[in-house]
Order: sequence, then C-alpha cells, then structure tokens
Amino acid sequence: MDQRLAELVEELTTSGEPRLEPGRLKELKKICKSSEEHISHACHLLLSRLRAAHAEIRFSALQLVQELFARSHRFRTLLIASFQEFLELTVGTEHEQPLPPPREVAQKLRKAALGAVQGWHEKYGEAYKQLSLGYHFLKQNKKVDFQDVHARTVAERRREEEKQKRLENIYKEKVKRTEKEMEEMSQEITDALTEMENCFQLLMP
Repeated sequence: MDQRLAELVEELTTSGEPRLEPGRLKELKKICKSSEEHISHACHLLLSRLRAAHAEIRFSALQLVQELFARSHRFRTLLIASFQEFLELTVGTEHEQPLPPPREVAQKLRKAALGAVQGWHEKYGEAYKQLSLGYHFLKQNKKVDFQDVHARTVAERRREEEKQKRLENIYKEKVKRTEKEMEEMSQEITDALTEMENCFQLLMP
C-alpha cells in the first residue's frame, strides 16, 4: 500500500496539469483514510515533493497538502511540525532559497500557499499554536500583506532590489567604458590631426 501511495503522489505531482486528476486523488484519499500510518507516509512524501527544484511539482504537491490538511488532524499535526520548512518551500521566506522556476508558476505557488495559510489560520489557528505562530511570522517578520493578491515577502523584495542594483551597476560600467573609449578615440583623432597638420606644413613651400 505504501508503494502505491508513493506512486500516486508522484503521478499526481508530475502530471503538469493545473488540477489534480480526480481518479488518482480519490484513490490516494482512500488509502490515507485507511490508517494514520499512511497519513504519516503521505506527509513525508509530500514534503519531499515540495523540495523539488520545479515550481509545477511544488504547486501540485501543495494542492495535495491542502486536500489532506482539510481532512486529517494527524496530517495537520505533522505538517505544522515542519511548518517553517513548508513556508520556505511554498512561500519563499528564505532570501537564500528563492522558489524554483518557472517564475509564473512560482508566483502562483506563493499566492496559493499564502491563501492556504490564511484559510488554515482562520479555521484552525486556535487549535494549532504553531500554525498561528507561522501566520504571524509571515505577517509581522516577513511583512506579508495577506490582503495583497500580489503579496511579496521581504526576501522576494530584497531579491528584486538586488537584481535592480546589479542592472544599474552593469549600466554604469557600460557608460564608464564608453566614456573611456571616447576619450581614447578623441586623443587618437587629435594625434591624427596633428600629424596631418605637420605633414601639410612639410609639403607647403
């Protein structure tokens, strides 16, 4: 059964489809419902898929997480125990660990994750302290505005600022290089004109 569970998780997270395939999803839910051991295994598998270096895999894994989070206290407990890592992998809270490409899907992943966290906090926040702490961590420490549909974390803003600075530095270097080349060319032109003038003077009687 564990092997089939692993197969289903892989199939559902690598399909490339924007929505989970209903038949496989139903089978996965049925397996998870049969025992808490399978729930634990599913949580382990999904955290592993959330570490994938591809935003589409992470997005599909997040959809599965949402399905199981809504149905199982055991799953909620296990996921919340790894909530910091979950936020790093879905929201991109760590500056050194940006979400993987493609960028459009990464943005969709972040938005979906923030929506999920907000919904979970509203529904389960009082029962799960770590969930409430995670929500307030995003809101206060990472300055995430949950009302902003284009919510960006401090880490994301910092990456964009650094990218802008790099582009500005590249531009400044190009300007300096061009100015230097023009100065050198100007000197060469001056030297050439001086040489021509000297030649004319020699040719003139």
